[in-house]
Amino acid sequence: MIAREPKIFFPSLTQLRAFSEAARLDSISRASEELRRSQSAVTQAIQNLEVELNVSLLARTSTGSYLTDMGRILHRRAAACFSRMDIGLQDISDDDPISLARASAVARRITKSQILALIAVNEHGSFAQAARHVQVSLTSLHRSARSLEHQVGRKLFKNTAQGATTNEAGAKLSNHLLLAIRELEWAEEEIRAQKGVLRGRLLVGSLMLAGSYFISLELVHFIPKYPEVKINLVNGTYDVLLTKLRSGTMDFLLGILKNPPPIDDVTEEILGYDPYVIAVGRQHPLTSKKKVTLEDLRASEWLLPQTSAHRRGAFDRLFKSGSLPRYNIETHSLPTIFVMLASGDRMALLTQSELAFEQRLGNQLVALNYKIDEPPAALGVTCRKNWEPTRLQRTFLDFLREQAKARLAQ
Repeated sequence: MIAREPKIFFPSLTQLRAFSEAARLDSISRASEELRRSQSAVTQAIQNLEVELNVSLLARTSTGSYLTDMGRILHRRAAACFSRMDIGLQDISDDDPISLARASAVARRITKSQILALIAVNEHGSFAQAARHVQVSLTSLHRSARSLEHQVGRKLFKNTAQGATTNEAGAKLSNHLLLAIRELEWAEEEIRAQKGVLRGRLLVGSLMLAGSYFISLELVHFIPKYPEVKINLVNGTYDVLLTKLRSGTMDFLLGILKNPPPIDDVTEEILGYDPYVIAVGRQHPLTSKKKVTLEDLRASEWLLPQTSAHRRGAFDRLFKSGSLPRYNIETHSLPTIFVMLASGDRMALLTQSELAFEQRLGNQLVALNYKIDEPPAALGVTCRKNWEPTRLQRTFLDFLREQAKARLAQ
């Protein structure tokens, strides 16, 4: 993915380490001694970064070279990048634990092409598919990936019927490296913001049900305010999107929260509460009944979400005593639910705002007169723990908070 988007800031790691050492030591000459490189090579590396970012990173004086405001941004994010690389190498050495110093030594030898090769194979599932998507030769991709495997001293790939792909260690390391290089993307984004330009990428995952309608409505208002921002919006199930969030291919996960989350490396923030309703098509025979009973619901045919969905638990609790109603279809697709409810006598659990969304689109559905004894769904955003958002990401989160407060209050 990263290799196909040349505009994303991912410089040579050699250049980045030269800058980081000069920043740490406040001296280009001392950095050259530490790195065992010529002073002119270190100077050139830093200048290349400055040209690429179109900023001054170091203020050169007679007493040393000191970080500018822009330099501080890159230095902080570069440190986070290198730290994630070190942690990734430690994470795949469970059966042969290595020290942080040894992990750092190995990480210093890893190259940009090796990182891109591993990420591509992990993302696309095989060397052949990765080579096709990132438009490099299969031979070149193999060379970079296998040299990384040799460098880290650990098998990163396995053979399958579909071809060679990442094994568990390779997938783990790929996720750490992807997060590492995203720190550099965020560095460029923050530098632009410091210069008064709010531009960059937002990678947003929305759950197939509540997340889809919510983010669709909000983006209509967000994009005109920030036309320079590119948004990559992916719909999916919770487990798939959670994996993407943890690996860095998503910045946010929007939808009904698990509350608490199933793992401890993400955090949830509630944006608002959305009560459940039982939705049917306007032609459903129960719409004319003044008082719908539980037995009426039990005698009807339902559309259900899949078993992992929060509202599936609400459905099960609704019929905790006695038999379950009839159902043949399980789906996470909100458009499918809308169409099937409108064209038949089925019913489904929706949230109040999902029903309002459908009524704005087609007005084919209504809520039955039945009070559900169930806490309202908590709608919110899930993020990685210990994550330092950029100004753009903070702006987007603040926007979601304000929009949710106004919309869910209605």
